[in-house]
Amino acid sequence: MRVTFFSDDLSSNSLGRVYCLWRLADALGWESSVVSTRGDEVWGPLRGTAFADRCHRLDAESTPNREQLGNPDLLIAVKPLPSSFLPAADWSRALGIPLLVDIDDPDLEMQFSWERPIRRLGRVLLRAPGLRGSRIVRKRLDGVPRFVSNPWLQSRYGGTLLPHVRDDRGPGASHTSTQPRIAFVGTNQPHKGVAVLRQAVTELAGEGFRLTVTDAPPADAAPHEDWVGRTSMEEGLDLVSRSDIVVIPSLDAVHARGQLPVKLIDAMMYGRAIVVTDVDPLPWAVAGGGLVIRAGSVSALVAALRPLAEPAERTRLGNIAREVAVSRYTVEKNREAFESACTAAVASGVRS
Repeated sequence: MRVTFFSDDLSSNSLGRVYCLWRLADALGWESSVVSTRGDEVWGPLRGTAFADRCHRLDAESTPNREQLGNPDLLIAVKPLPSSFLPAADWSRALGIPLLVDIDDPDLEMQFSWERPIRRLGRVLLRAPGLRGSRIVRKRLDGVPRFVSNPWLQSRYGGTLLPHVRDDRGPGASHTSTQPRIAFVGTNQPHKGVAVLRQAVTELAGEGFRLTVTDAPPADAAPHEDWVGRTSMEEGLDLVSRSDIVVIPSLDAVHARGQLPVKLIDAMMYGRAIVVTDVDPLPWAVAGGGLVIRAGSVSALVAALRPLAEPAERTRLGNIAREVAVSRYTVEKNREAFESACTAAVASGVRS
């Protein structure tokens, strides 16, 4: 089978989800390519990889021919966004190519949420064109087969559950240090809760705890913090594999609910000690292989981290996390579900 993935932007971190789907297609021996109408270069962490060689930008103003799309049997729109789903749906209809959509984030929820009423007028005035596009997406999604990355999204959109996948590279470094290094690997955005994590580690710094963050250093960077800037995918994986503890401190906010960060999967695969907040689907994702605390609570995070100074406790939790990850999140475990859904989508011939 030939599959073409339509990304909303080749240069954005959403390409990480495309990479997961591409790995599944590659494992099946399928020919695949990645296209988008946006992004001047491939997202940094994936630049220079074999995957990047499959990425191409197309003209947004004209419908490509089948050959320009890679002559696919199936077109997969990654994310239900006007910039990805709508062009893919138009090209699917014009060229007679079956369509499938992948939903891995609460993108539409973010567009339509009025969680912060004070900003509602600003949304209406500044984002009206985007909201109109999202309404069109909602309407045209009806009947289109879909993947979703976690149960929170599945409860809203249905579809085939297909979590982020990773190759099993074996466990990471052994847990030996009594002065643990905590890692936050990913995009540092306000809803990710890095500010809470920094406060907690500051309280524990006198006990030997250190924090590494993949972002540029802020003006108030502390001596116990290492700010390493953005990393490549391989560098990020190496950082996770050598860390003692990985924390996903997401806040209980519309931008965080429904998100399943792929670095959580990496940390579980490598057998790291893991702490997440009680923001769905994080508790489901760790499935007993990590500690779950109240979102936004510095004291709860401190209380969870302090016992993890003990290597034996980190080893115990890490072993459970790795067992869960290997049973749920490998390419091998998800290949059949991916193949079945794609084959069914081609057979149905659905075009939005």
